[in-house]
Amino acid sequence: MLKTLLPSNPFAPRKYGEIHKVTDSVYIFRNITNSSFVIGDRSVAVIDTQVNRPAAELLLNFVRSVTSKPIEFVINTHYHWDHTNGNQLFKDLGATVISSKLTKEFMVKRAPRQKEFLSGRGFELGNDPFLPEIIFEGRHEIDLGGMPLRIFFAGVAETEDASAVHVVRENVLMSGDTVMTGSFPIFGQPCWDEGLEGDGRWQSTIGALLVLKPKHIIPGHGPLAHEADVQKLLEIQNYFVKEVGGRVQKGFTLDRILSDMETKLPDWMKKMPVVWGTPRYAILRVWRGFTKKSNDGEPGWQQFKPSVIPVTKKKMQGHESPSDFLKMAEEAKEGGDAGLRIAILKKGCEVFGQSADLLAAYAEALIDASRAEASVLEKGDFFTPARLSWTKALEIDPSHVPSLLGEGRYLTMMAYRGGDDPAHGMKLLEKARDLAKDARPKAEAEFYLGMGFRRLHREADAKLQFQKALKLDPSFMPARLAAGV
Repeated sequence: MLKTLLPSNPFAPRKYGEIHKVTDSVYIFRNITNSSFVIGDRSVAVIDTQVNRPAAELLLNFVRSVTSKPIEFVINTHYHWDHTNGNQLFKDLGATVISSKLTKEFMVKRAPRQKEFLSGRGFELGNDPFLPEIIFEGRHEIDLGGMPLRIFFAGVAETEDASAVHVVRENVLMSGDTVMTGSFPIFGQPCWDEGLEGDGRWQSTIGALLVLKPKHIIPGHGPLAHEADVQKLLEIQNYFVKEVGGRVQKGFTLDRILSDMETKLPDWMKKMPVVWGTPRYAILRVWRGFTKKSNDGEPGWQQFKPSVIPVTKKKMQGHESPSDFLKMAEEAKEGGDAGLRIAILKKGCEVFGQSADLLAAYAEALIDASRAEASVLEKGDFFTPARLSWTKALEIDPSHVPSLLGEGRYLTMMAYRGGDDPAHGMKLLEKARDLAKDARPKAEAEFYLGMGFRRLHREADAKLQFQKALKLDPSFMPARLAAGV
């Protein structure tokens, strides 16, 4: 089992990103996504602008903590939303946005699926990213005043539009998602048919970057990369290409490849932390590359991914009323059978489609089960049907407290974990608190409102909410953990 990166107290105050000095003129901002900035004699260039406006604002604050020089340029290394969604903030400050021609095209053509993909994993994204104004093919050069930057199309990597930025004087290279470090790499997002395949193109792109012999590589995700880190990435890539390709040649089915390879991962790979990518996604991505045909139709390959939502083969009986399903599901929960609990509630929603109680209980079961998955990618299997269930429940009954509480908690905690704006979730929680009649749901609403304030760094307000929650329910452990920090 691969390790996941979890804080010791999941409700403690969080620091959203941190800045590291690479050279006197180059800094990296490490967050969910890496951004960086370069300071010249005249101005500043920002490379990649984060996943949402709050993260972009934090990046801007870090830039301003180092220099007051104008931000003249923004450079997008590829089209993925987590690297482009802060463009507008910097444009409003007068920056000119630069990318390859292909990146700008993909920001339009592939934006809907990218937005759907990230939204399904808890990111509230807002308006589409501001599009690049200067586009290039091949190479483009800018100068910040005694600080030349060479921007060039690097090739095919995680995406088909991978660019890199070479800070010539400092010999620092910004690779975008061509290089990733610190956790198991993601070899292609499942919303588009691109990434690691059996043709060696990604490996060749990395090789082309290494020809520059950079002193430091700033990766798209993870800590600074040096030769050993890049070689480890190549080793992982080559492992999956070889192992999946060999099994495809032998005629193995996808199910057989998954069951065979997932039980035989090298020990060193099992020890790698998981944040986004997983071995399963690596297997699926490479398998898709070896088996896709030119007439496959619409791009995208997630339809081939087996869901991680647990299932059961047990037969279900007794469904004369919604309460029958709720009772059976509670028994399954007490027995620790997540698959049976989900299956019971899913069936109940099919039989009694207008029961807000069943819909909310189904969503709750999905969110509970999602906690066993480390990867943000895998969690999306649970998040999408859960949110659909809450939406339907609130259409049936806009005052349904369990659904208001469930969705409000989900949105607020996603904002807390990802550094986003918790306003929408907190509004639902306030409504749930005001409508709730029992102490426990009121306590939960007060607590998660506190987590929203904690996300906003309003600690006095957060602690007041935690105390309100504990007054209503002294046994509520999350509030005790949060208040004890």
